[in-house]
Amino acid sequence: MKGYLTTCEGEVYELPALLAWELSYTGSVPCDSFALKCPYEAAMAETLRRAVRFTAREDGEMAFVGVIDEYEAVCGEKGLLLEMSGRGMAALLLDSEAEAVNYELATTEEIVKNHVTRWGVACAAWEEAEAAGYRVANGASQWKAMYDFAVLHAGLTPYFRADGTLELTSAHRGKRVVIDGQTPVTALAYRDRRYGVIAEALVVDKKAGEKQSVRNESFCARGGRSRRVFYVPSRSDRQTMRCTGEYQIERSKEGAETLRVTAAGRLDALPGDHADVRGTRLGVSGSFRVIELTRRMDETGEMSEVSLQRE
Repeated sequence: MKGYLTTCEGEVYELPALLAWELSYTGSVPCDSFALKCPYEAAMAETLRRAVRFTAREDGEMAFVGVIDEYEAVCGEKGLLLEMSGRGMAALLLDSEAEAVNYELATTEEIVKNHVTRWGVACAAWEEAEAAGYRVANGASQWKAMYDFAVLHAGLTPYFRADGTLELTSAHRGKRVVIDGQTPVTALAYRDRRYGVIAEALVVDKKAGEKQSVRNESFCARGGRSRRVFYVPSRSDRQTMRCTGEYQIERSKEGAETLRVTAAGRLDALPGDHADVRGTRLGVSGSFRVIELTRRMDETGEMSEVSLQRE
């Protein structure tokens, strides 16, 4: 793994050999993140003051692109060391506040232009969609302005690739991976949390007198009975109401039935990928979705930790 800094003037500087690093991928929010440690030299001082982006490359391929949040140069018993950390490109949208605006008819193209690319984030792929009467509230971040349109009104899923570019599609199409007895697993942890998971979301437009029920079929099949009622703005169409219910159900399922796998070396799995799990020592098997990957390397070697959620 090699690390590079990009300054505010666009100059690229290669860091000394990395002594330790950590790359965490979520594909969304909370942000992807990075941390590293490498030798420090006094000649690096001015470059570091102007550095704004970090890029990691592995075997010539882009492995991470992010925003530098903090660095510390240390002179101690172990000599001169540089420690740096930061977040993925979603940070640029989270850290920038949007102006309040009412769109008569918002389209994906407009949202991408006004709330994504204008703030330094490239959009690699997107699907056209539209929403009537879309409103960006005062104090909302650029991320929230884009995210609410995409998820609640257009049925699109925001996803950040490892190279820092954004996708806005109806579903991120990850690859299929296998975790089984051949995987070099060093630790497993399985959790099944029922509390807080929504079995039925009842979406209500009070002024129009409209109601729509959205069910969490897999949870209902296991005896789930909890119901929540959500109110939407007047004159919301049926798709918006359904997207609201589905969104609330998906949010309630986050972290509910999860499997955390720690393995020696590198696991080739990224958020959005689908994992076939079988032959584990815990007896857990089935189809899971990768929700987070963390890769670490230090003096003990490289390891990967994958967080999975049952599909």
